[in-house]
Amino acid sequence: MVVFQGVLFLFFGVGLIVMDWRSLKTGWLPCGSNGLKGRLEFTRAGQPLGYWVMFALYGIGGAWLVIYSLRLLAGHAEPLPLR
Repeated sequence: MVVFQGVLFLFFGVGLIVMDWRSLKTGWLPCGSNGLKGRLEFTRAGQPLGYWVMFALYGIGGAWLVIYSLRLLAGHAEPLPLR
């Protein structure tokens, strides 16, 4: 279970960091659904505060997941409980 959680968290952490990196080129970040209107997006030009807040959250979350997954795979952290 430790290996599964470590690989899964590594996949999602790297995915968040890659999404953050690509947003610097594209200028927008997705942020889930917006009800019946489609998906919620923050653009650097249209909503700079929302964009940079989401940029920071994605970066911090991705870094935390990568660090936690590497600690799991190295045996220095406890895996999440199944219950």
